[in-house]
Amino acid sequence: MRISFPYLKEQSRIFGTVTRPIARVILQRKYPQWMYVDSGADISLIPLSVGRLIGLTRTREDRLQRIFGISRSSVSIIVKKISMRIGPSEFNARVAWSQVEQVPLLLGRMDVFPRFSVTFKERNQLTTFSTS
Repeated sequence: MRISFPYLKEQSRIFGTVTRPIARVILQRKYPQWMYVDSGADISLIPLSVGRLIGLTRTREDRLQRIFGISRSSVSIIVKKISMRIGPSEFNARVAWSQVEQVPLLLGRMDVFPRFSVTFKERNQLTTFSTS
């Protein structure tokens, strides 16, 4: 299996037009989301509303934790396991469900990158996921 996604062009206040690697990921078998592919993220991250959309709920057993980003600011999260699909490959992965909205959808390494060879082709502006 091999699937590629074109980089997304966005505007940066500092750098003007930039391109960023993204992938179309189906969450919980029916919710397509475009996620930034972040090889520096330990775990995938979803905002509060996306978690609610896909059916996540907070229970008494959930442990509220804090994760830190590059700026050393922290976000409260709950780690949940959900179904993900990239192309035809479906698997379960842990995600950090943010308890606030102000976070991007990030596709991190944990439970995702070990399943694929992930290639960032800067020259072609493509991110490729392959299993062979």
